Amino acid sequence: MTAPSPRTPADPARLRRRRPPWRRAAGVAVTAWVLWWIMAGVDALFEPLALLAVLLAAGASLLLPAGRPLPLRPAAIPGLLAHFLVRSFVGGLDVSRRALDPQLPLQPGFIDYRSELPHGPPLTLFMATISLLPGTLSVRLEGPLLTVHVLDLGAAPGDDLQQLERRIRAAFALPRDDRPQARR
Repeated sequence: MTAPSPRTPADPARLRRRRPPWRRAAGVAVTAWVLWWIMAGVDALFEPLALLAVLLAAGASLLLPAGRPLPLRPAAIPGLLAHFLVRSFVGGLDVSRRALDPQLPLQPGFIDYRSELPHGPPLTLFMATISLLPGTLSVRLEGPLLTVHVLDLGAAPGDDLQQLERRIRAAFALPRDDRPQARR
């Protein structure tokens, strides 16, 4: 009997034996606990509802099948978060300024943006981030073509979308693609 080559995909049953389910449940519990702490504060960590939510999240991770692991690059995450926070702040200022001064140019409309991100978590994060940024909203996805509503077509929204896509691509360790992608 020959040993499997290092390039052969691992048997899922063998992987499950190597990683005990309690480790995944513990990771989910810690993550839920930290998220609860961030959203509700230190005082709420030991409330009965917090404990119940953490235990239910950990229990659900034992019952639900594990998804495939995401190839995240932790070194790229701070850059993506910083980009999001800066674009949120600048976009919020721009939207506020336009709301308070009706003389400022406003050219709302839709753009079609062809994303090269694969369907799944990278594309979902991309669309959600677009919708969270002030002045943009993901409207529709048909295959790789994403329709985005923007407040100002003259502000080159495609450039911002390309920059965001590059950062998400880096965070998910996906190969780069620098082709032009936005059109009106």
